Amino acid sequence: MKPLAVLIPERIDIEGIVNVNPSLFEEDYLRYLINMIVIKQGRMIENHEFQIESYFEKKPYYGSSERYVKIESLKKGSQYQKHKQLCEYLCQDNVMVNRSRTRTKLVSVFERILYIPEKNSFEYRIGAYYRKSKLKIEFIQDNQIIKAIKWNESKCDSELKRGHYKFFQKYFDQNKLQIDLPKAVKLCELRYEGHKQYDKYVKEMTQITNIYNGIYRLTFKKNSLGRIYTNLTQLPKVYRRFVSYNDKKLSEMDIFNSVIFFMGVFLGNTLDKESIADLFNKDIYHNILNGDSSYLLLMFYKSFENLSQKEVQLIQQLGKNGKFYDEFIFLFDEYFTCEEMRDLYEKDNEDNYVGTNEQKRKVSKKQVLAMLFAKSTQYLKEQEIFKMKFPELLDRINKFKDEVGHDKLSYLLFQIEACFVLDVVARIFNKKYYRIAPVYTLHDCLITTSDYVNDLQQVFNECFIEYLGCGPKTEINEWQ
Repeated sequence: MKPLAVLIPERIDIEGIVNVNPSLFEEDYLRYLINMIVIKQGRMIENHEFQIESYFEKKPYYGSSERYVKIESLKKGSQYQKHKQLCEYLCQDNVMVNRSRTRTKLVSVFERILYIPEKNSFEYRIGAYYRKSKLKIEFIQDNQIIKAIKWNESKCDSELKRGHYKFFQKYFDQNKLQIDLPKAVKLCELRYEGHKQYDKYVKEMTQITNIYNGIYRLTFKKNSLGRIYTNLTQLPKVYRRFVSYNDKKLSEMDIFNSVIFFMGVFLGNTLDKESIADLFNKDIYHNILNGDSSYLLLMFYKSFENLSQKEVQLIQQLGKNGKFYDEFIFLFDEYFTCEEMRDLYEKDNEDNYVGTNEQKRKVSKKQVLAMLFAKSTQYLKEQEIFKMKFPELLDRINKFKDEVGHDKLSYLLFQIEACFVLDVVARIFNKKYYRIAPVYTLHDCLITTSDYVNDLQQVFNECFIEYLGCGPKTEINEWQ
């Protein structure tokens, strides 16, 4: 079995701790205990960020390295029955460290939260001396421990494991989906030297090692955006070049202004309830049109009926040719100062803002979409900009959000977008190429190996033409 990469604070000397009390410790179990704190804190950061982010705004959160976490006993054989004893030993000042050439100090590897019976469990964090130390990669060789960690830490929602989207799961195969660990870790350390945000560093190291170890976490957000979240969707873009499948580079097929394209389809009344029933099979139709979705679709058509055909035709045209957000670039220059544009851009991007058209387009895209799906009382500057092109549409959108709820427009559009991309395009591609090429999802993008991405694009275009009579502009980007 492949050794398991674990994250150990650099200051911790595993061999030295074991040598002090060899009858109590085994090196691999000690690595397991320490690594579990690190990766649980890394996941805590990621989960917290996900919970507090709207689709368009992510508020930074740091401080999880201070949090306490529970460490489960592996309970695999008699040699692991001393789990609690080991944890308690590590909470004592038993490790001698050098403070200077002449001074030494005893420190603890762990700290434990004050235990209150029936109120909390035994939870731990890294001791103060080692906390926020840079991480190093070590490896666990014990097969029992490796199997237990992978079993406990992997996650796959039932909808993906047994349900409608189960075909996605089979491509998360450690023997095929791989990451270049040394290169990814080196880049992560370089990034940490630049941003100095320890929790961000821990989160990224956790994401990298999880892919390497084949610890996959697949979640389907059925009741929100209808999207699938996986190790690949959470992995920061800069690490994608190190990911491969069967030793082949991956490429993504991206849709230009996907949400706007589907809005244009709706506004043109070319995708009503009956045509959706024909378009999707009964199971999918039930998923997207039962309950709230069905009600929202009917409310949408009622709210936007008899909309100005001039505006409908313009949004359809811009949705198809991929130039919707380009229409607003010069208006953002008029309504926002250079400093404001810089702040908006650098909040979400790691490079410096220099005012290129590409950077301005990113700002206009982010802000226009945020305005469309926010409350009608928010993003007033962006509303004025949008109103210059679509005055009647803006008025109808605001009334729809005030009557139904500001989050319902995004809910409806993303559900339909995800349903078409996942249930139609990805499913057809998988059926045709499942023996030779994978398919992954990344929000509104689909991913496969670089030698089959043109075939993926062809399937995509054929599906749109067959079912909708037209399609959005697409772009292929290799992960490099």
